[in-house]
Amino acid sequence: MTKQFRGKGFVSALTVAGVLLLSGLVSSPGASAATGDGSASDANILYVGRWDRTNASVARSYWSGAYFRVHFTGTSVQLRLAGAANLYVSIDGGGEAYYPGATGTVNLTPTPLAAGVHTLRVASRSETDVIQFQGLVLSSGATTLVPAARSKRIEFVGDSITAGCCALTRGALNDYAWLVGEALNADHTQIAYSGICLQDGVACFSPNNIGMSQQYFKLQTVQYPSSPAWDFSRYAADAVVINLGTNDNNWGVSDAAFQSTYITFLQNIRARYPNALLFVLRTFGGFKVAPTLAAVNARIAAGDTKLSYVDTTGWVTPGTADFSDDLHPSDSGHAKIARLLAPFLAKTARWEVPFSDDFNDGNANGWAVYGGSWAVSGNQLAVAAHPGAKALASGVLFSNGTLDADITLGAAGNAGLMFRASRLDTGVDAYQGYFAGFDQGQVFLGRADHNWVTVASVPTLLAPQVAHHVRVVAVGSNLKVYVDDMATPKLNVTDTTYTSGGVGVRTYQADARFDNVAARAFSRFESSLRGYFVRHQGGRGRIDTWLLPAEDAEWRVVPGLANASALSLESVAFPGHFLRHANGELWLHPNDGSALFKADATWWRRPGQANASLTSFESFNFPGNYLRHRNGLLYSEPLATDLDRSDATFRE
Repeated sequence: MTKQFRGKGFVSALTVAGVLLLSGLVSSPGASAATGDGSASDANILYVGRWDRTNASVARSYWSGAYFRVHFTGTSVQLRLAGAANLYVSIDGGGEAYYPGATGTVNLTPTPLAAGVHTLRVASRSETDVIQFQGLVLSSGATTLVPAARSKRIEFVGDSITAGCCALTRGALNDYAWLVGEALNADHTQIAYSGICLQDGVACFSPNNIGMSQQYFKLQTVQYPSSPAWDFSRYAADAVVINLGTNDNNWGVSDAAFQSTYITFLQNIRARYPNALLFVLRTFGGFKVAPTLAAVNARIAAGDTKLSYVDTTGWVTPGTADFSDDLHPSDSGHAKIARLLAPFLAKTARWEVPFSDDFNDGNANGWAVYGGSWAVSGNQLAVAAHPGAKALASGVLFSNGTLDADITLGAAGNAGLMFRASRLDTGVDAYQGYFAGFDQGQVFLGRADHNWVTVASVPTLLAPQVAHHVRVVAVGSNLKVYVDDMATPKLNVTDTTYTSGGVGVRTYQADARFDNVAARAFSRFESSLRGYFVRHQGGRGRIDTWLLPAEDAEWRVVPGLANASALSLESVAFPGHFLRHANGELWLHPNDGSALFKADATWWRRPGQANASLTSFESFNFPGNYLRHRNGLLYSEPLATDLDRSDATFRE
C-alpha cells in the first residue's frame, strides 16, 4: 500500500482538533486565545491573510480577499463588527452572500439552520475593505470547532488584476488568485493593490508613490504609509505567485530600473521564504516581458533553484470578452487564467504525487470525511447509506491523470469517484468538482457547485454486491469514464469547468465499499533551464515555458516499444504518438508498428549525466546518444562537454 499525502488520521472534516494550528499555516493570535466561544481571540478561528491580532478583542484584516474560516454548532450565527466593510459570507459551503457596508451586529441566519455542525467563511471584497471582527454570537450552548486543515498556502502578489478590481462580479472572490487557491484546496492570500507599481518612488495609480517592492513587506496596504512591517514568522507560504509590471509600463518606468528592482524584490522575498516556490507571471497584457524574464534568469543564475517563469502568452486576449477594459480581465477571463494556472502550479511544484490505498492496513489514515458513517472493514473502506457521504484523500492533488477504484454497490443508490474537487463540506452536493458514478442501471458523469449538473450518462446494467472497476482518465477538457471494460470508455465527454483539485469517493443513499483507490498523474520533464519543460509543438520536440495546452508537455511513461525493460514517452494529448528520434532530431510521430519506429521511440532511463539524482535518456538503438536540448529544440546526440551533459539532464 502506498499512501503519499499529509494525512493526520481518519478524521471527520468537522471534528479536526488542532491540526491546522500545528501545521504552521495560521496566523497565531497576539494574546492567549479563548477556545470555542466565538470571540476574536478564539483559537478555533482560522485567519487567512494579513490580520492585525495585537488587540485580543478585535481582529483587523488588510489587503484584498482576506478571510477567516470556522465551524460552529447550533442553529444561528451573528457577526459582530467594529466598522463597516463589504463582505462575502458562505455558510455550509453555499453560495456567497454579499453584505455591503456591513457593520455592528449582522445576523447571518435570518432563517435558522438545522441543528448540527456548520461551516462559516467571511471574506473581504477588496483591498480597501478592513474587516474589524469582534466575534461571533452563537446559539445558546453552541460552540466553535476548528475547521479542516488545508495542506498548502499560496500567496499572490500584484496590482489591480490580482486584487480583483474593476468590473468583477464579486471582487476578490472572482479573481484568478482566489480561484486558483480554491481549485488547489489551498489557503490563499492576495497581497495586491490597485494601481500600484513594483518600482518605488512612482505614484502610478495608487494613493502615493510607495511601490510593491516596499509595501509587500508591510502589514497594511499603501493606504497606511506608516504601516508596521509584516511578521513573516506568522506563517510560511508554500508558493508565491507574482504578477507585476502593467502599471510600471504605463507610467514609464524604464526596463533597466524595472529589471533591477525586480531582481532585488525576488531576492528579498526569498530571504523571507527560503523554502517557498516562487512563480513570476508574464503580465497578461504582455507588458515588461523582457525585463521580467531577465530578472528571473538573473536570480536563477545566482542560485535560486525554486524560481520559475510562467509564460502566459495566449491565456487571455485583450480586446475580447476575456477583458472588461484595456487592462483588466473579465470574470470569464479570470476563470480562464485560473484553469491554466492551477495545474501549472501543482505540477511544477510537484504537488501531484502518486497516491494509492488498498486499506490492507486496516485503517483509513489520511482520509477526511464529510458526512456519513465510514469504517474500514474486510480491508475495504465502507460507508452506510447516506444522502451525499464523501471521503477525500487529504493533500492529494489531481489535474490530468488516471483515477481508479474497485467499487461495490448495494441494492440502492449510487457510488463513484470525485475528482478535481474542492470546497468540500457536508451536504448532498456540497463541493465543487466532478463525480463519475454508477447505479444498477447507468453510468454517469456530472459536476457539482453546491448543485448538480449531469454532463453525460449511458444505460448500463451493473450487478449489485459485485466489485466493479471504475477508471477516470482526465486530459484537459476531455474526460473518459470506464467501468469494468478498460479498453472502451462508457463515457467520453468534453467539459471545461474544473481543471484541478482533490480526489475522493462519494455515495448517494447507498451502502458501498471502496478498494484499491489510486491516482496517477502524467509525467512532466523539466530541463536544466528552470521552468522549461519537454513538450511537442507542431510535431517537433522542444523545451518551452509556454505550456498551452498543458497536455502538450505531459507524457505517459510506458514500457519501451522495442524493449519492455526500457521506456517510451507517449503523448498525453495525442494517444498513440510517441517521442522518437529521426536523423538526430526529436519528433512526435504516430506509432506505425515498424521495428525502426519502435527502436527510435525507445529509451533507457539513466542517472542524470550532470546530476545522478535526476534523469537522462539514452537512445535504445544508438548507444551513447542522449536526449538533450539545444537552442530550445530536442535532439539525440552524443555528449562531449559539461554543457552537453547538463542539457541532457531532466527532472521528472
